[in-house]
Amino acid sequence: MIEIQNLKKVFEGVTAIEDISLKISKGEVFVLLGPNGAGKTTTIRILTCIIKPTGGIAYIDGMSIFDESKRIRKISGLLTENPGFYERFNAVDNLRFFSKLYGMDENIIDEDIKEYLEIFHLWERRYEPVGNFSKGMKQKLALVRALIHDPEYIYLDEPTASLDPETSKIVRDFIRELKSRGKTVILSTHNLTEAEYLADHIGVLNTRIVAMGTPEDLKSRIFGKRVVIEFQGDADKAKAIMEELRVVYQLERGKVIILNPGIKNSVIVGKMVENGLDVDYVYEERHSLEEIYLRLVSNHG
Repeated sequence: MIEIQNLKKVFEGVTAIEDISLKISKGEVFVLLGPNGAGKTTTIRILTCIIKPTGGIAYIDGMSIFDESKRIRKISGLLTENPGFYERFNAVDNLRFFSKLYGMDENIIDEDIKEYLEIFHLWERRYEPVGNFSKGMKQKLALVRALIHDPEYIYLDEPTASLDPETSKIVRDFIRELKSRGKTVILSTHNLTEAEYLADHIGVLNTRIVAMGTPEDLKSRIFGKRVVIEFQGDADKAKAIMEELRVVYQLERGKVIILNPGIKNSVIVGKMVENGLDVDYVYEERHSLEEIYLRLVSNHG
């Protein structure tokens, strides 16, 4: 588990993050959303013990980021937004070098390298200098580097940036596989479709935590529950039925939108049908994560 208490970081008088407190359960995918400069990368750098906070504290599996940084680094894997490699080395030599820094058993390093390079379609290019790789290939290699030592906590900063759609899907599916293995993934992304697909919980960050919860929790909290009944018939008759049932509603052409309904849908639909209205569809209004994100950020910008 990750526990963050009142975390703050100031760079030369500029506050990057302030008063961040949250818990991330082991084995979940936690997504950090926020505009550029919101503090997502700063938070990840603190949790991986690259930088120290100005105030507050964080614990990884009960270990303090101040007192047990070496142990925390051993169980952490990090994909940075701008990964760096020794570009004159080939992919295998780069990964061997970083694997040894992690203290991996030399007897299994090559086996693990082969497994991951095959997953991300880099095996055939393994002996080429990394300097010849495209930006997308370097991104995939950086992801392998973050995973090679089998960390318990994996921090991914824009993992599908620069990747083609096919490889992006491979990465997303692999993140889900990591979760099935009991790994904890902290994902920072601007890809809201990706976030909605992967997230167990979402933290919307804009220097402070603006909102946090499951995607469904956030949708319900921001927009409430709205049921749409599409019908054919006299709109005035539909209006009269809603007034009689004392529901909070909006009436649009061919549809009634029930706001935070307190009456069963079947009661409302039954009354409409009894009064000669033809009901075509009944469904809960859905909102995308993009709508939620834009609402939250605009309200706290």
